[in-house]
Amino acid sequence: MNWHVQTAGSGARILLLHGTGATTHSVADIFNILRQTNEVMALDLPGHGFTSRMYNGSPTLPSISAEIVKLLDKLSFQPDMIVGHSAGAAIAVTMTSHSPINPDKLVSINGAFYPFPGFAGQIFPMAARMLFVNPFVSHFFAFSASSRSRVEGLIDSTGSKLNERNLEYYQRALQSADHVEGTLAMMANWELEPVADQLKNLQLPFLQIIGDKDGTIEPSMSLKTQKLVQGSKREVFKGYGHLVHEETPQTVAIRIKTFFDGKDMK
Repeated sequence: MNWHVQTAGSGARILLLHGTGATTHSVADIFNILRQTNEVMALDLPGHGFTSRMYNGSPTLPSISAEIVKLLDKLSFQPDMIVGHSAGAAIAVTMTSHSPINPDKLVSINGAFYPFPGFAGQIFPMAARMLFVNPFVSHFFAFSASSRSRVEGLIDSTGSKLNERNLEYYQRALQSADHVEGTLAMMANWELEPVADQLKNLQLPFLQIIGDKDGTIEPSMSLKTQKLVQGSKREVFKGYGHLVHEETPQTVAIRIKTFFDGKDMK
């Protein structure tokens, strides 16, 4: 695989993992804040942004996690903490459950840990698979993304309000047929059922950052996660949506930093 990786700073190491359909731009602001005191790495997930598709096997949760572990080993980057947004949080949990990656702490930002409830949980992956196998779909979505109003509507559905710069980044990403194809491939192969057991077995400090206006993942699901992970912490950011780390990067980065430094672990 060809990976797009960004690193900066020095000190204890933090790995940032974006969510489905995004790129490193999603974590860029917290990256630039955390790099002032830490060595930080961000990467584009397989098939997203500038990272190539997976050529050996499907982009499942275990396979994506395994490929990232290989990359970290190749770069000799052992993270002291992993911060994952949405699907990136599920990848972080899977990485620590089935690999030599052994961070001291984990942070989830609106983590996507469970299948959609009821009928939606069955139809969404099936729909993604149907769209993925159609060679015209990714090009159609990319063409549709040329409309700013459609991109704004997509972001609005997450419950977040983004500035013009970040909206522009999403529009650029969604205008790439390769990026759309990579996103659909990931959604089509996403199975979250084992993650609950992995959460139950987590043996390290774990923080959830939740936007109470999240329109993508029901915020109350974080209470289920809090019960599964013994001793975990949960911080609710009022008035923010699924992309809370993009809406208020300074406060989110400060919360990550205080958790990492152990200032709230007394």
